[in-house]
Amino acid sequence: MKKLLYIDSSYTLSQIRDRSLDQVLASRFLDGYFDQIWSAHPVDSHPSLTQDIAPSGKPIEERLSPSHVFVRGRYGRYTWLVRVAPLNVLIGLISFVSTLVGIVRREQISVIRVGDPLFCGLIGLIVSKLTGAKLVVRVNGDHDLGRANSGAPINPKLFRSGKVEDKVERLVLKRADLVFVPSPPCGEFAERKGTKPDLIVTIRNGNIIDPRHLIPQADRDPLDDPEMEARLKERPWMVHIGRMSKIKIAEDCYKVLKELAAQDDDVGLLMIGDGPMRDDFLNWAAADGLSDRVWLMGNIDQGTLARVLPYCTLVLSPATGRSLAEAAFAALPIVAYDLEWQPEMIQTDVTGILVPVRDATEMAQGAERFLADPKLRKRLGEGARERAFDLLDPTKQIQREIDAYASLEALS
Repeated sequence: MKKLLYIDSSYTLSQIRDRSLDQVLASRFLDGYFDQIWSAHPVDSHPSLTQDIAPSGKPIEERLSPSHVFVRGRYGRYTWLVRVAPLNVLIGLISFVSTLVGIVRREQISVIRVGDPLFCGLIGLIVSKLTGAKLVVRVNGDHDLGRANSGAPINPKLFRSGKVEDKVERLVLKRADLVFVPSPPCGEFAERKGTKPDLIVTIRNGNIIDPRHLIPQADRDPLDDPEMEARLKERPWMVHIGRMSKIKIAEDCYKVLKELAAQDDDVGLLMIGDGPMRDDFLNWAAADGLSDRVWLMGNIDQGTLARVLPYCTLVLSPATGRSLAEAAFAALPIVAYDLEWQPEMIQTDVTGILVPVRDATEMAQGAERFLADPKLRKRLGEGARERAFDLLDPTKQIQREIDAYASLEALS
């Protein structure tokens, strides 16, 4: 029986349920390759993210199905220590690691998969060393480039500085048994941190895309919210899907809107997702008299996202991952920065418009081209959808991942 411990902090269990991210969990089984999965989130009860379980206490093992258990780590271990948060969080993490070590030993799990080389990577490395299980690390981006573009650490609350993050990345990636990357630039990042090239496997994000995004625009279910539909029809909307954060260069989307508004373009900016820059967007829009043109939709479920995208006119993609694929599958025209994996998806005048990194003026000019030319929008949107199927074919990605895990078994 093949068993896997999957440690990831991308989404809490509540977020997965609220946003109908079922495919994120289902994809971990690799079409039945794994018989049993233990998914684990280190701080699933973070007070700013989750309300359905108490922030402090022992980790919870919640059974999702006969073959899937979700281990919900707590933000702290003891309620009486809430006023000494750092100590309580540390004790909570020790309790979480201890729980995972017990599960790996009890269930004789041979492989641990982690979703990043920082927080989850450090936890996975500790559990791996204590149990002898193989460690597989997922690298989702070039963190060096992200820090350089944003001027901030990837996880500032936890690691405080880019130098500390660099040390953690090197510690984890040098010791991983395999490293999965979604694109060659991410593989180059892993090599710089000490991963041997023959341990790096390119596995793209195709198998975690919700199947509803693969449906052609014309065949998608209509919106069931008349007010939302009416507003989406008010004007052309440029959409950004992802976290509103510096690391995602989200502020450049507002710069694009501001430039186009100065040219009297009646276009709006739709931000799908949330993040620490939410108030910044609201304040900028109020100061510039653009509040009616900035729509912060927040986090929405996958079904709603698939239905909303066909109403949008174009996509702004400063630095996005899976959401770039979701936009491409919706056959939307995309203006993207020449950053990380985006050049693989976007080729100017074939599948979208690629512009220099941090050049919001060039991005605005690309958006203006799309706004002025419906035929160009249609042609490049269709090109993007075709490219997405070619690059991200879920069946191929699943087989590549199965082959990678099988190579670990051969070494055991």
